[in-house]
Amino acid sequence: MVQMRSRSRFRCALLAAVAIGTLVPGAAALAQEQRRAEYRIEAGDLGEALKTVSRQSGKEIIFTSEAIMGRRAPALHGAYSADEAVRALLEGSDLLAQFRKDVIIIRGRSEPSGDLTDRPAAQSEIVVTGSRIRGGEPVSPVAVSSRREIESRGISDLGSFARSLVQNYSGGQNPGVAGGGQGESENVTSSSTLNLRGLGPDATLTLFNGHRVAYDAISQGVDISAIPLAAIDRVEVVADGSSALYGSDAVGGVANVILRRDYSGAAVSARVGGATDGGDFEQQYDFVAGKHWQSGGFMAAVDYRHTTPITAGQRSYTQNNDPSETLQAGLRQYSVVVAGHQRIADGIDFDLDGQFSDRNTSLCVNFTATDGCRASGSDIKVNTRSWTVSPNLKFETANSWQFKLGGVLGESRVDQTANVSFGGSLLLVQQGRYKNRLSAFELTTEGPLFQLPGGSARLAAGGGLRNTKFVINVAAIQSGTTTPYFDFGVNRPTWYGFGELSLPFVAPDTDIMLVNRLSLDAAVRYEDVRRVGSVLTPKVGVIYAPTSSIALKFSWGKSFKAPTLYQTGQPKQGYSQVGSTFFLPPSPTPGGVLYLTGGNPDLKPERATNWTATATLTPTFVQGLKVEASYFNIRYRDRAVSPIPQNSLAFSPIYGAYVTNNPTRDQILAALAGVPVVYDQGGGDPTTSDIVAIVTNYLQNASSQKIEGVDLTLDYAFDLGSRDHIHLNGAASYLKSSQRLSAGQPVVQLAGTVFRQPHWRASSVIEWGHDSFTLSGVLSYIGGELDTRITPYEKVGAYTAFDLVARFEPKLESGPFAHTRLSVSALNLFNSKPSYLRTINPIAYHYDSNNYPSIGRFLSVTVAKSF
Repeated sequence: MVQMRSRSRFRCALLAAVAIGTLVPGAAALAQEQRRAEYRIEAGDLGEALKTVSRQSGKEIIFTSEAIMGRRAPALHGAYSADEAVRALLEGSDLLAQFRKDVIIIRGRSEPSGDLTDRPAAQSEIVVTGSRIRGGEPVSPVAVSSRREIESRGISDLGSFARSLVQNYSGGQNPGVAGGGQGESENVTSSSTLNLRGLGPDATLTLFNGHRVAYDAISQGVDISAIPLAAIDRVEVVADGSSALYGSDAVGGVANVILRRDYSGAAVSARVGGATDGGDFEQQYDFVAGKHWQSGGFMAAVDYRHTTPITAGQRSYTQNNDPSETLQAGLRQYSVVVAGHQRIADGIDFDLDGQFSDRNTSLCVNFTATDGCRASGSDIKVNTRSWTVSPNLKFETANSWQFKLGGVLGESRVDQTANVSFGGSLLLVQQGRYKNRLSAFELTTEGPLFQLPGGSARLAAGGGLRNTKFVINVAAIQSGTTTPYFDFGVNRPTWYGFGELSLPFVAPDTDIMLVNRLSLDAAVRYEDVRRVGSVLTPKVGVIYAPTSSIALKFSWGKSFKAPTLYQTGQPKQGYSQVGSTFFLPPSPTPGGVLYLTGGNPDLKPERATNWTATATLTPTFVQGLKVEASYFNIRYRDRAVSPIPQNSLAFSPIYGAYVTNNPTRDQILAALAGVPVVYDQGGGDPTTSDIVAIVTNYLQNASSQKIEGVDLTLDYAFDLGSRDHIHLNGAASYLKSSQRLSAGQPVVQLAGTVFRQPHWRASSVIEWGHDSFTLSGVLSYIGGELDTRITPYEKVGAYTAFDLVARFEPKLESGPFAHTRLSVSALNLFNSKPSYLRTINPIAYHYDSNNYPSIGRFLSVTVAKSF
């Protein structure tokens, strides 16, 4: 995580927006008076030199990446105050510095200074995920990871980064998750989706550069791996309900992938690596180029990645499976990202970003332990292609109000072909196409309202129209005959409007005892989702800092998730069954039973109430230390589920609300309305035969969940002399969750049980920097779980891995090795393996693929060069 150690009223907003690119705040102000420190800074990058001054002096230094891009700093040796050191570093440049009691603000001469007494931050463009107020301080905790920080952990793609987050659950829609038999697998496309708090990929909103993109496949998640790591500046994650700010899907939180807006020059990199147990041999090649000029700039990134699959024969704990069984799919992926901006005239700016991704994957799913998928199984090929274009036009008025008109157009298309064989012969070919499309426009405004003792009250407001479309075509070709399985399309327009008000009552310079800072933030959003309903979601938050070293935050709000387009579009299916033989216990009256399952066009939004309490400590007696603890609580209701988990148990008393005994003829005909097909499984034609019961087990708003836990983070950076630097970072998350499938049913524990999110996840990083050399050690922990499927219950052991990453960047200005970087990583150095898992199915996996990776030890080398 980024070092976050400010104490001014902008502290959390700026630190949340940080990440080596957009803003770089430094260490906390340790004293009101100027103090001198000894500096030994060699000539080099200006941004790094300013960060060193900030860290050693304890004074916050703020600057935009555009202002210092490509600039060099002279050597600085001797004792200086922070102000003197900054003046020396900027001497001869065209940069301006504004010196205040708690902060130094650096800008280019062409950048407007703004009214600093009217703004909580010097740069009016700062928008942090978790607030729509420019310079606003989010009331929810924000985890910020820069590209460099991600790379320093040996991570090469955003999918792997998402799975490394302690607040995230890697089950569901992610590579490496078993295709069936292990919970609710959604591994259709081998894409990577965020799944905060384990609420599902459709309950986490993922944004690219602050805007939505098209959903991926069926489950309405967003494929974060479509964006190459080389194209990003940072990732901001808010693991708190955020529907009042961003609308549907943000129940578990929101993640924002922020692209590099400016890049001057060009850079290439090549990476090769592989798992020492076999498989997962990776080749990755990146090219980034761009140009920055006084009124604008652009960046373009191209990424190619090729990975071989991991198969059961390559792992010791899957030797009972056929050797060709795919544990993790191989892939071939091309990605392109562009981003640029241009000032058209004073106060008028245009920016544009776009992305394209094309990925091919293959899977081998076996029906037996010996035959192979081409004899008895499914040989699956999948192509996933996505693209997004988002233009924006911004207007800035003389009184500092900004108006923004933005649009998004995007699509994700999946083409899947499965050759299904049995007994050595091709049985059928299943072909499927899943297309998601997004179009949207939005008009927003933000600016100051009136002056308060702690600064300017500010308002952000806006509205827009978003239209999502989902089309699915799945058919089986057998003996020359094509049989459709699914063939439908759903179109859903959504109108919305929102507002957010920020009220800073007390600032650090107000001099009120035990009130260093006090502010209130309130937001509300209204959405009208066609054919689903309208929702009003509020959120309020308070920030109170009794001293400059302690900050307390509290947020309360409501969130919602509209049902997925697949859930509402999927047709209902009917089955005519025999009540005395299909069910246990049997139907009370012998006869036919009409059993209904499938989708439901009448589903309503799922709703949640969230609250989070956060305490942050940045002690003055330990320079460079930040500790943060958060308690979160989510009450999630009206979840769309099939309320009867096992069809055969439909006549158990706890499912009575979903069973109609001895229905009238009108009730039978009403139940059949909207059911295109009824399959006769012995019960006869329900329009004419004796139907003694109707079981309605199609999707309904029935389930409720309770989720609570604690997040802990620690960040500590300090220098060891003039040449060595240490950075410690730790994060841990404890989660409890339970579910009641429908009213009258028992409460079932989710977290800590097999195929569900574990109670504990933790990660710690220690980085040592010495001149041009950096060595990072990463310890990752995924807690154990309880296997409750078979009695007696059995504990499944935890998973711990240690990574080691070394980087060497020689400080050379000329010659073949100038501006080069060499990185060597050993992930899971001690080759930890998933713990053994019982199974009664001879072809099931003996490990939990939702939580524990099958990669094993992975070694890689990366070479990069900038021009």
